[in-house]
Amino acid sequence: MFYGTTNLFRKMNVPNHIKPAIGGLMTGIIGFFMPYTLAFEYGMAQEAIFNQLTIPVLLGLALGKIFTTSFSIGSGGSGGVFGPSVVIRGAIGGAVGQFFHMFLPTVVTQPGAFVIVGMAGFFTAVSNTPISTIIFVSEMTNSYHLLLPSLLVCSVCYLLSTKWSIYENQVKSRVDSPLHAGEFMIDILQTIKVEKLKHLIKNVRCLNQDMPFSQFKQIFQTTKQRYFPVMKDQGELCGIFSSTDVREVLFSNELEQLVVMKDIMVSTMITTTLSEDLNTVLLKLTKKNIDALPVVDEDDPGKFIGMLYRRDIIAYYNLHVAKIRESEG
Repeated sequence: MFYGTTNLFRKMNVPNHIKPAIGGLMTGIIGFFMPYTLAFEYGMAQEAIFNQLTIPVLLGLALGKIFTTSFSIGSGGSGGVFGPSVVIRGAIGGAVGQFFHMFLPTVVTQPGAFVIVGMAGFFTAVSNTPISTIIFVSEMTNSYHLLLPSLLVCSVCYLLSTKWSIYENQVKSRVDSPLHAGEFMIDILQTIKVEKLKHLIKNVRCLNQDMPFSQFKQIFQTTKQRYFPVMKDQGELCGIFSSTDVREVLFSNELEQLVVMKDIMVSTMITTTLSEDLNTVLLKLTKKNIDALPVVDEDDPGKFIGMLYRRDIIAYYNLHVAKIRESEG
């Protein structure tokens, strides 16, 4: 009813400042015949808890509040849906409680309890927030005696209404929330170790530290590799350099006969191990503004395993998040 009315007013071919006036007129007509639907009806919700309202009044209050809220807000007026939903859910719950009390008085001895449980169940369906709804309804009523039935009702209402919500822009989970995107990404990355990406670690060509630059130049012309690990004679990793580090020598014919890989490489390199989490790896990559890290053995830092690239980490993360969303869906 709420969004149907909203869409109806959007389609009206009248100036926008006239629409709230029309909505106000419709609200006033309802209020003329049922004035209690226009007030801020927390007081009537309290009366319903103490069984001071009849079933027709409760149903009229719930139905009238649905229409007055839809006309007043849906036409472009200012207001919220939380207050009206408290009244609607409490009134419907009270009507249900009194109805069963009439026919089963020995079973339903406290029809006012249905008001409180109705509040929790209805707003759970409206907002898809079962846990927080149970808590604030219990706090509003200053009682946790109805916690168990509220849990049951809210669970049923949530399961039946997961496809709908009165809050159209509400995301289904923190995974889908732009506000928590960075926080969620960090949480996920911290749970994934480099070892899970072992199949994505690239085997690259390693160079001997004494290799002349002239020999490397021939290799460089035939490869798309950007990072080059440098090894000692014993096969121990001792440094690394990138394709950007060789620019000065690349166009100097005089130097290429004198320079060896040991002269170009960076010996104080940043590495990672299979036991490190991906968040730590990305921090290292970001800190140095590089695209790949050498993966080394944790017990023997000189033992080179391969190169782990930033793009592979991000691709793995996106795939991991997609699987989480599929499982939640």
